Amino acid sequence: MLLYHNYLTILLLLIATSVMATKSEFNYEIGKRVLDLLRDYTDAPSKVLEFLSNYREKNAFPHGLEPQDRDIFFQLGDTLLTANPRLLLFYALENGAFAGNQRSPTFAHYREPGESGYRLDGPVHMEKLQKHLDSCIDENGRQVPCLLGPGESYIECIDNCTSLQRCPDEDSQQDCSAVERAEERSLCESNTKWCISYTTKTIPLSDDSPKRGYIPFTFYCIDINGLPTQTPGENAELGADGLGNCYHDDGITPVNRQVSGDYAYCGGEGIICNNTFLGGFTSGNYDPRYRPWYIATKQKQVPNWSEPYEFYTHNIGITFSRPIYSIDEEGKTIFTGVLASDYSLDGIASFLTNNYDGSDTIVTIVEEAEPNYVIASSTGIAGVRKVLIEDNSKPCTEENDRDRCMGVRIPISDMNGNNLEELISTAYSKQKDRLFPESELIPVRVDHDDFRGVYASHTIGFETKEAGISWRIMILSPVSAHEDDTIMPGDSMFQVLITSVSAGFLVCSTLLVHFIRNRREKEIIASDWRFTGVFLVGCALLNLACLSYIGQNTNATCLARMWVIHFFFVFALTPLFVKTYRLYKLTGVGSIIPRRQTISNARAVLMSMPFLAVEVLILLVFTFIDPNKVEDLLVYDESHTENHVECKQDTWAFFALQLLYEGGLVFVGCLLAYKTRNMRKEYRDNQQLLLTMYNIALVGSVIIVVLNAAERFQATTRVFITIGILWVTVFSSCVFVVPKLLLIRSRKLNPVEEDEPARRTWSIVGNVTNSIPRIGRRVSYHYSQNSNSFGDQSEEDDDITGSSGKKIRACFIKQPMKQPMKQPMDAIQETRNSPDDDALSEISRTGEHLSKGKDSSELTKTDKFSTSGSMSKSSSCSS
Repeated sequence: MLLYHNYLTILLLLIATSVMATKSEFNYEIGKRVLDLLRDYTDAPSKVLEFLSNYREKNAFPHGLEPQDRDIFFQLGDTLLTANPRLLLFYALENGAFAGNQRSPTFAHYREPGESGYRLDGPVHMEKLQKHLDSCIDENGRQVPCLLGPGESYIECIDNCTSLQRCPDEDSQQDCSAVERAEERSLCESNTKWCISYTTKTIPLSDDSPKRGYIPFTFYCIDINGLPTQTPGENAELGADGLGNCYHDDGITPVNRQVSGDYAYCGGEGIICNNTFLGGFTSGNYDPRYRPWYIATKQKQVPNWSEPYEFYTHNIGITFSRPIYSIDEEGKTIFTGVLASDYSLDGIASFLTNNYDGSDTIVTIVEEAEPNYVIASSTGIAGVRKVLIEDNSKPCTEENDRDRCMGVRIPISDMNGNNLEELISTAYSKQKDRLFPESELIPVRVDHDDFRGVYASHTIGFETKEAGISWRIMILSPVSAHEDDTIMPGDSMFQVLITSVSAGFLVCSTLLVHFIRNRREKEIIASDWRFTGVFLVGCALLNLACLSYIGQNTNATCLARMWVIHFFFVFALTPLFVKTYRLYKLTGVGSIIPRRQTISNARAVLMSMPFLAVEVLILLVFTFIDPNKVEDLLVYDESHTENHVECKQDTWAFFALQLLYEGGLVFVGCLLAYKTRNMRKEYRDNQQLLLTMYNIALVGSVIIVVLNAAERFQATTRVFITIGILWVTVFSSCVFVVPKLLLIRSRKLNPVEEDEPARRTWSIVGNVTNSIPRIGRRVSYHYSQNSNSFGDQSEEDDDITGSSGKKIRACFIKQPMKQPMKQPMDAIQETRNSPDDDALSEISRTGEHLSKGKDSSELTKTDKFSTSGSMSKSSSCSS
């Protein structure tokens, strides 16, 4: 039987491992490719600006990047942008001068040096500043005055912008005079930078404030050489591949500007020219000195990346800046201005869209810092929303004046305008909750009428320490839903589960019915049929509990499965454990001095309650702190990814605790069963208990090892557990019931004739104790104070010592019997080990009845009585 049992267990193991799924490495190529491109994207500005800085230090710009060098910078910048079309290159100086150019769209921009905010009624207005006041145009190219509006900012010089002070960076703030060593002091002085002093002011909102003008910031059409042009057919049009004409903002009016004046671009010192604004198609108010990127570079005095901010065009972007210096006559290092390169977030979005347009894959870049602003997305979703300045809840349309608009950055949590935005927002939230596991895919499900599906999300961190950038690249790819997560009617797994549950329940129930019907047969009386019956009920219910595996995985069904499987396992195991412990105590094998202890049925029932109570307590605790709930998982290989919806818990605590508790019960049960293994088996269940406990331990171990050693689908797991429960319950039930039913059948089919060997009973001299069971045969008792006062004795007799300490004389008489009896000491050995407490109790009561009303000296006759307590007397042991 044991060999057969081992073969079936190995077969179960082979079946389980044959259906297990394996896990392959996921292809992260998309994320790696985006990461590499972003690195190139951010490395380019530092390389280009380093080149421009070296170019300037070698005096390649004749005037050190003053306005006269504007066109040289335009040409050089355009050449550099040919290899890096995503960049916008420019420089800004402490005197307010600004020049730069870009591709896609293609244009240049320029601002004359000087301070805005000059009063129209001021003493130094007309001659020097009239040229700036008259150099602004509207969208149709008409000349308009350059006037600051309420809330606009301007620069105001301190001491006419000639006094110098130490720059705010740490090196410049160091007191070099306190350094003692000459070399260190010289190094300290060389690291000190000096800055011009000025302040930023804002035009009041009141209407009675004096009118102030500004120096315009002009956008230019450029030709293929990067130089401003308004000649028809020479303009490298905005975003176009070919050449065209230069138009004002209205797209209709051709640009034809001939503005004369002694502008700094002309060479200064009163030199007049008319080509300063040639090709200028629009203008506005912009001073680089109060922009965030410029202020940050002046404070840090090192190359740096800005935080994303609103550009002059109301787009959101980032700027890489590099400080530039000049040396004055005293040898001081003077902060002269900033070389810079812009990245518009729209440009990054265009970069992602161009690479992943038409693909099912969605790539989104998000700032890791709260509130997790969106940088860009391949869906074309911008990281900025243009709204009206006076009401941020209203979008800015083309009909609104650009000056009334502003850009507002969008946190990813606010992306809910459509199903695609909701998908991106939900996916990022799940990734954030899981702390962005870069080696794991996290599913996100969208369930709308017009948009349904499951996406696998994966994130990669992108950081540059020098730039201070910390972004998170999130990739979303659609996946197919796997159907082997649930067991539904019509599935192949459903047929296997129903067959297993039905077979287990029917077998256990059938054996239970036959066992109860034959409970008064002597072969079953001694097997403690009540607890065996409860065990059979538990086996039947445990099989039925597997029906909870049928249906969709929801939080409710996942929790129900956790309860019914574990509860009914302990419910079935408890009577088996108590039965084993009861037998262990009755034999007294665990005591130093062997002494049998009886356990009544009522006490045994009370012993069972704590085991069930502990299991219920465990289930209740984990129902609240770590319930079994639905979780979306992804299983992926080299070719595709599948979504699995499984029942899982957050931690392994429940599994570990149940393994300790339920496994502990099985282990202790095996140990107790082993200690009582040598008892005779005709009228007790020690061998069945041993086999059943070992069977549960072995099959349970196989299930745990297999399910935790290999990846598998959950439907397969449930069917495997169901088959394991079927085997354990059917095998254990058959071990207890089938042999006894066969013995009963054999006895009834082969009755013993009257002339068969006589049956032996015994009479005992001494006090009747609970030592002798009722085992269905007729017994005679002979009492005496003195073990030697017998007179005529039967043919066979023995002396044994009773529990009272007095000697008991056992003599045997011949009675008709259906089966041969054992030798005397074998029968007494049976007496000591009998588990039938009901029988023991009845014998105790009968002995007390015989003792009452009789003097012990008078008890010289053999009292014969049957198992029902009826008595007859004979004068001697041989009667």
